[in-house]
Amino acid sequence: MAVKILVVDDATFTRDLIRRTLRKQFPSAQLEEAVNGRKAQQMLTKMTFDMVLCDWEMPEMTGVELLQWCREQDNYKKADLPFVMITSRGDKSHIVEAVQSGVTDYLGKPFSSEQLINKVMAAAKKHDLVSALTSQASRNPAATDALAAMTGGASKAKKGGMTSHTAGSLDVLLGGTKTGSATASKPAITAKVATIKDVKIPTMVRFEGKQFRCMVIQFAKSEATLLIKSDDVVPAVLGQSVLDLEFSGTVNRLNYYVQSVATTEKKHDSTFLTVTLGLIDQDDVKEKFIDALFKSL
Repeated sequence: MAVKILVVDDATFTRDLIRRTLRKQFPSAQLEEAVNGRKAQQMLTKMTFDMVLCDWEMPEMTGVELLQWCREQDNYKKADLPFVMITSRGDKSHIVEAVQSGVTDYLGKPFSSEQLINKVMAAAKKHDLVSALTSQASRNPAATDALAAMTGGASKAKKGGMTSHTAGSLDVLLGGTKTGSATASKPAITAKVATIKDVKIPTMVRFEGKQFRCMVIQFAKSEATLLIKSDDVVPAVLGQSVLDLEFSGTVNRLNYYVQSVATTEKKHDSTFLTVTLGLIDQDDVKEKFIDALFKSL
């Protein structure tokens, strides 16, 4: 059965971009569009959807108002409907508001096709929709790469006693519970091109002015996972960080935000932490630096 996705945005260009990306990567998905939250509300009432991708700022009804309405409906509770907010409003207060309203995930504008696919795959995985979403996507390498990253990448963090986590999961970050079956079978799909690499890069990282020695243990073009020791300071989720990375004799200070923090031991007072960072920088020079570094690893 096809996955039915509702795309909600008052900007025609954004809707077209999302529609083209999803049709290319997930040809079996059924896509519908709404130009604002009020229209989306009417469509959600008339038919049942499996996922919503929604802008925040829209006329008549905002994205967060639509989200709050959905969570009040019996068939659109958080456990039933993945709701991904897509917006340029990336400050902490708005993210927290969306999380408290029951958002599944959050994608900031501007975004790449790869970032959109990864968010859709992550949401699908939480609600056991992966098989249906990718049932006709075998000819699309980007979709299978994203699936491999979602299903395989999280388990890598278990090495060395670390707890696994889903990068970017707002439920985990703010203390909620995961939805979906924890024992759901994972499709046996192997990515042709790695999107996340296991590494061992000793370097320095700063969280809100305090510097730490760290070991980068996983690296992707848009995120990095670190192992740090901290006796007194726990990095704040959604807080800013600066990571030093070196390539070909050049050290670049890259700006990230903290996506998740987890202990590496099963005790509350563990001093070793696993920290996952999401890239903030969108500078061409830094993107070229990251691309070259990633290819060299």
